[in-house]
Amino acid sequence: MKTIKYNGQEVEAYSLIMTKANALDILNGKKVIETRKLSSKYEKMFTNFKQLEENERLRKEGRENECQPILRTDIETIHFYSTGAPWFLDVAIDEIGIGEVTEEGIKFMQEEFDFHDFDEQLEEFKKNPPEEIPLFYYLHISEVINHEGLK
Repeated sequence: MKTIKYNGQEVEAYSLIMTKANALDILNGKKVIETRKLSSKYEKMFTNFKQLEENERLRKEGRENECQPILRTDIETIHFYSTGAPWFLDVAIDEIGIGEVTEEGIKFMQEEFDFHDFDEQLEEFKKNPPEEIPLFYYLHISEVINHEGLK
């Protein structure tokens, strides 16, 4: 975690490594989505485990309709950086979601966010059985807060 200034206040921001090409695309308005592979590292970072436990309790009681989303909604800012390079990009996010590399999932990302990073891989993933469909976290960037060293 890193502290950054946002809306006149010091706020905690998750620090995530990013390529300079992606940072420039975000800075120049070409991209509003950053993705991360579904992994235990990001699961721990992006999951609201209290809500997950509450959902389990509700399911056991037969009250599934009361379950709430388990992805965190309290993360507002991300500090992107590169190891060994003198640049950073601080952004505000308004959504953490889970996407899937399927025709429907890719179409959703294209239509909602004009996101095309997985278009080429879709054909090869279509051959996978359903249990092997790649999932990913996506961060929807709503605003660039600050940056340095990006040109």
